[in-house]
Amino acid sequence: MTRPRTWLAVGLLGLLLLGADVVYRAGPRHRTDLPVYLAGARAVLRGEDPVEVVSPERGWRYYYPPTLATLLVPMATWPLQVAAAAWFVASAAALVGGALAARRALEPEAPWDRRDAAGLLLAALPAGSALQRGQLGPLLLGLTGGALLGLACRREARAGALVGLAAAIKLVPGLLLAGLLLGRRWRAAATALAAIVAATLLLPAAFLGVEGAARSTAHSVEILVVRTVEDPDHLRPGEVELDPHIDRNQSLSSQVLRRTAAGPARALLLGALSLVVLGAALAPALRRADPAGPESLALWLAAPLLLAPVAWHHHHVLLAPIGLALGARGRRGERRADLALATALALSTLHFAVYPLRGLGLLGWGTFVAVVGLTAVACEPAAVEPAVEEPAAPTPP
Repeated sequence: MTRPRTWLAVGLLGLLLLGADVVYRAGPRHRTDLPVYLAGARAVLRGEDPVEVVSPERGWRYYYPPTLATLLVPMATWPLQVAAAAWFVASAAALVGGALAARRALEPEAPWDRRDAAGLLLAALPAGSALQRGQLGPLLLGLTGGALLGLACRREARAGALVGLAAAIKLVPGLLLAGLLLGRRWRAAATALAAIVAATLLLPAAFLGVEGAARSTAHSVEILVVRTVEDPDHLRPGEVELDPHIDRNQSLSSQVLRRTAAGPARALLLGALSLVVLGAALAPALRRADPAGPESLALWLAAPLLLAPVAWHHHHVLLAPIGLALGARGRRGERRADLALATALALSTLHFAVYPLRGLGLLGWGTFVAVVGLTAVACEPAAVEPAVEEPAAPTPP
């Protein structure tokens, strides 16, 4: 058996064992987040706004736009363990498909090697956590990885539709629109905007009506964006899942919130962090690299993991494209890319392996290293091969 087949067999075995654990966790102890999504789906099925509906199994509220709840309506009445098994299969397929699509978008011709393995390992532990908890990260990676490949193949409408659907399910991938606009991929950007409208308004309108779907979407944005901006460390009773001070929260803005009191100093630090991270995402475009290329979009995908007040470690499955991009750069002889990937991978491993270190935000700092490292190499001007002069035609006698 060749080495790639061996790794494939090990991966499939790992997924089977993880899937069995997911079904077990969905039993009487309800140690999965899927019941929260299904509570929203049942509310949509009743024609009610799903936002802030409480899951009886978990005691947590549904905060996402109504799109996700509407998509899960067919599973709303299934036994929880059956729904958990189906959700795991769909999530695992999206995870694998998204990673393969991102790799093909970055380097369609180069054979896989150890740098690809290292790039995927950067997202492997967060991916395992996301699958185990029934989280949305694998689905979002599948959609955004497909969008990267669509853009690389000039399938503008397909790429835009995938970006729009991902942003309608969860707000984070919406930043990819910035890359599409900067790169003047007008058709993809227009399709993404149309897909967002269709997914957040027209799709839920079948159950809520257009006005009800609009109110539900605005309700979700008000909680996740407006309240966060007004009071980023606000915590109401029963909203532990939004507490920015929990150790598994790895965004760098949460580190600022934990260690500074509200006031000018905190605002200055948060502003400086935002300038650095958004500047890193913008830098390739400013240096005339492709603003809608897979490397630039990988940076836009990672930016919310650093800036959002809440970014749990399982959200970092979205680091797969940036890990693969660093691996591709390292394969081309960029030593800084290898160093950034190795450092980010070491910090990520320490976060998961040494529990007392989780409060230090090591996974967040590893993400920051990966973002800065990829920005540094993506801004390098492409090497230009010297033109080969053709020999002059002989002068006739």
